[in-house]
Amino acid sequence: QELKKSWWYHPLLSEQESNATGEKPPTSSKLLILCGILAIVLQTTLLPHLPVIPDLLLIFCVYLAMYHCSVGGAAGAFLLGYSLDSCSGAPMGMNAFSMSLIFTVITLTARWLWLNNPLSVLCMVALAVMLKIGAFLLWGEFGQFTTSMQTLLSDLMIREIIAALILTPVVFSLLYCGEEFGYRA
Repeated sequence: QELKKSWWYHPLLSEQESNATGEKPPTSSKLLILCGILAIVLQTTLLPHLPVIPDLLLIFCVYLAMYHCSVGGAAGAFLLGYSLDSCSGAPMGMNAFSMSLIFTVITLTARWLWLNNPLSVLCMVALAVMLKIGAFLLWGEFGQFTTSMQTLLSDLMIREIIAALILTPVVFSLLYCGEEFGYRA
């Protein structure tokens, strides 16, 4: 039986193949580390010059939360945020906290909901953008919101969500194609 292999389709655990010894094939941790480093470099050097800055690290964090929900995935999400804190001028811990929060919420949501279609994956990315902006608002001391601040915030959130939704299939496809999950394809 041939199973479809794409960035949004993961067969059930019972449908996964294992090798002759009964072990699952290892995931490509080297690929994930290399992609994480590349995403940090792109996020801190090239992307700030664009009018709308897509958040590659957020999309990568959602990928880790959905397909690598383990201690290694959680550590990776934290390290992505911490690295971004170190490379950018943001207050230390802000990105590390938001990436850890995103990883936790998306992992718990992925365990409760069936996320085997592209729409649900894109909804998880939109949720992650809202969580990150919410975490930044809680972390910062904004005081009372004025009408102009609410308009600016909603405009920023819409731009961030659209940029992330456009970039998600590309990032997920690149990461998913490079990994060996052991699924029949």
